[in-house]
Parts: sequence; structure tokens; C-alpha cells
Amino acid sequence: MGTMRKTITFIYLLLISSYCYSQSGDLQVTYMRNLDFQQLIPGVKKTITETSPSSGKFTITGNGNRMTVSVSFNISRNISSGISELPVTFTATQSINPNDSQPGTPFDPYSGTTLIFDDKTRDYYIKIGGTVIPPLTQKAGDYNTSIIIILTTVSN
Repeated sequence: MGTMRKTITFIYLLLISSYCYSQSGDLQVTYMRNLDFQQLIPGVKKTITETSPSSGKFTITGNGNRMTVSVSFNISRNISSGISELPVTFTATQSINPNDSQPGTPFDPYSGTTLIFDDKTRDYYIKIGGTVIPPLTQKAGDYNTSIIIILTTVSN
């Protein structure tokens, strides 16, 4: 039997607002909160861990059917405010419901991760953190970027 592949794209805008778009009823993505670096001080490194209340967070919920889902991200290496850019390094974890309070399994958001859904595991939490090191000459402003989340069902 051939492998069925479905791709679902979600757009997630950090620091300002979030949007989700699904082309399939097999998975549901629920936005919970934006990654928020809050006030940045020029020359001072700031890290938001995945377990921080300031981390970005969303839930991916399956419909109870067995499926393996590839999660990948189209992310920038910079956040921006107007024409000013600031390098950022993103980090991520995933955890299975109801273990959302646990640290989760770290993964490289630049490489993605795989989730396995079945009748027992229906929810995964994905948490996004990051690190910025503003140079001493960095301009003040609200810095943000979009993250495109791509979910591909690789098997049922």
C-alpha cells in the first residue's frame, strides 16, 4: 500500500499575533501564546526557554486515528522591526498531553520533529523558545517574525 502524504500549512506570527490555516480535518492546531522577548537591552543577551511563561506555545490535536506527522518550520534567522534586524536562534520542545507541565523532548526547529498520534496520544504541545544577543548599537522597537509550521501526514 502506498504512503499517503498530506501537507498542512500554518502561519504563526511571533510577538504580535498568530494565525492557523488547515487544509485537513485530521489535525487541529490551537494557538496558546506568542514567544515574547519583552524589552531588549542593547548588548545584553536574552534567552526565553521553552518552559518559560514567555515561550511560544501551541497544541496539535489528532482526531483519534493513528498517524505519523512530520512537523517542520520555515523560520528566519532574524527578527525585525521595520528595516532593523536582530539575529535570533530558535529552540523547541514537544510534550504529550497531559504531560504539558513536563519539560518535553527538545528538538531542533530548523530540522523539525515527528509526532505519532493514536487513540491514546491525541495531543502534543509544541513550545518555541529562543535567544537574541542585541548589539550595543541595536535600535529599540517591537521585533517580530513569522514562523510557518508545516505538518505532513507521512503515514496512517
